[in-house]
Amino acid sequence: MRTTRRYLDAWRADGRLSPAQHDALDALVSRRRLSLFVELNALLYVGVLAFAGGLAWTARAYSDQWGDLAILLPATALVLGCFAWAFAKAQPYSPARVESPSLVFDYVLYLGCLVLGVVFGYAEYRFEVLRDQWDYYLLASAVVYFAAAYRFDNRFVLSLGIATLGGWFGVRFTRLTWFGDEPARLLALTYSVVVAGMALATWQLRIKRHFLDAYLQVAAIVVLTTLTWSVLESDGLSPWLLASMAAAGSTLAGGVHFRRFSFVVYGAFAGYVSLSRELLRYSAGVEVAFLYMVVSAGLMVLGLVTLSRRMEPRP
Repeated sequence: MRTTRRYLDAWRADGRLSPAQHDALDALVSRRRLSLFVELNALLYVGVLAFAGGLAWTARAYSDQWGDLAILLPATALVLGCFAWAFAKAQPYSPARVESPSLVFDYVLYLGCLVLGVVFGYAEYRFEVLRDQWDYYLLASAVVYFAAAYRFDNRFVLSLGIATLGGWFGVRFTRLTWFGDEPARLLALTYSVVVAGMALATWQLRIKRHFLDAYLQVAAIVVLTTLTWSVLESDGLSPWLLASMAAAGSTLAGGVHFRRFSFVVYGAFAGYVSLSRELLRYSAGVEVAFLYMVVSAGLMVLGLVTLSRRMEPRP
């Protein structure tokens, strides 16, 4: 503790820290001030998810006993209340980044979106309005989530919209016969292309450019997971290995170039799994395979740690 304070005093004396910065850091070092920002965000996030999940369970368990109106009216009122409060408290719309007016704001909006999904699901479960076309509830929910994410500049809701759009893709397009015998793989790749296209389109239009990373994270994970799984399922050398290594290399190179370490990890891990799968096909025995796994995994982790220390994210 004394050493850290001595460093702080020296940096203040050299002009590297302003008096205000020195006092703030000294308060943290001496435990006179403890930041609970991350913990509060985590608790609020878990609380919102737990509430929405509990509401869905209650609606399913007690719908026959309480009646549909007793479920739908309060839930709908909660959705309308959350959105009305969000519109009342939100700052004016801007295509650039807009700061949240308060810590609670994002979670109230997120709660309203989750409960909206519960309302749609319950309505179809009880009344079967759309029947075989029930996936349009997913599409409608995704549209609402995207609109809310861009209006209120909320990444939580944006992630919910991207995930819901993926659910609609999965339900809608598996009904089409032209996908052939491997609908899941083609659907995943098609979905990732659509998500990446949305990211690039909004970037070009200069609309919420800071959302680009959220889109590309999902697209990269879906593509790499799909291609890597295809390699694992193949019986021998296949075009999927080339596709997987190309995608992994591109993701890794892009992460290094744009200083996004998460993409470096995605690319390195996917490439390592795909390449190791092929190499281990021809291993001489269990001992050789075990030695390879230990040495190669250790070298990869060491390389990632070394690279992470050299990479500093751009502002």
